[in-house]
Amino acid sequence: MRTLLIALPGLLLAGIGLTHPHHLDATTAQWWRDMHIILAVVFPLLGAAQWVLLADTPKLVRYPARIAAFGYVVFYGALDALAGIGGGALAMANGGRSPADAPIFKIGNQLGTVGAWCFFAASVAIAVCALINSKVKAIPGAVFLVFGSYLFLSSHIYWPKGVLACTCLAIGMAATSYVSAPGRSVIEDSTRT
Repeated sequence: MRTLLIALPGLLLAGIGLTHPHHLDATTAQWWRDMHIILAVVFPLLGAAQWVLLADTPKLVRYPARIAAFGYVVFYGALDALAGIGGGALAMANGGRSPADAPIFKIGNQLGTVGAWCFFAASVAIAVCALINSKVKAIPGAVFLVFGSYLFLSSHIYWPKGVLACTCLAIGMAATSYVSAPGRSVIEDSTRT
């Protein structure tokens, strides 16, 4: 159950990303705004998944990585609120984009960049700790997690790159959760058929 819950945010984001408009204008403004209201709930769940995956890491890694995960939630949430919800609402009110909304998108994108780098840092910490603890079994999850986090730095959830990023995050987080689940032991692994 834990593995499914860890994968769910990435899967939801990938699904929503399939509908994310590439351009904000009068025809896409309402869905842009409404979609980002939904995303305001889903994006933080990625940080929560990181928080859970960091539970069994050494304290010297866990605390800074959890600060990074928190930074992701705060700064990426600011992007979502400003450029997503606010930008969509402004475009609805103005019949499309206008030069007056440029500052909202500029600061939103700057904050989102900080958040994406925080997410990347926490993901790298999770991957490294999983590799140290679970060795070869952790390689697939670590690769998907770090690759997805790298793509996420510049793709948001836009199709196709962002959807691929979120799908990789879901796979990477699920695989990492599976190999590092509490209570799993070498004996359990060797007796599985």
